[in-house]
Amino acid sequence: MRRKNHYKFTGKRHSRRGMLACFLAAASIFALAYLIGNSFLQKGDGSVYLGSAGILALAAALASFVQAVKSVREEDTFRGIPVASVVLSVLASGAWIALYTVGFMM
Repeated sequence: MRRKNHYKFTGKRHSRRGMLACFLAAASIFALAYLIGNSFLQKGDGSVYLGSAGILALAAALASFVQAVKSVREEDTFRGIPVASVVLSVLASGAWIALYTVGFMM
């Protein structure tokens, strides 16, 4: 059996804020897809619950954006997850804002 020595040459760690922001942004994107599909199946006559879930998902997307920006500014962390969380949160927030803007225009 081979013995493996694990060495850690850096003091960096993964950002907890970045992971939280990534999870919130992904949940918001999945909620967007689910709510659009559910609204389409109901031919636009969705209940109040669909609208309130959409507003909650928009708030989660905006909160994930704030957390993602804070995670990018953290010292001694790996940059992969915070950058991915910024991208996902911008996509989620942009999609929700575009959806509500189109809805208000119509």
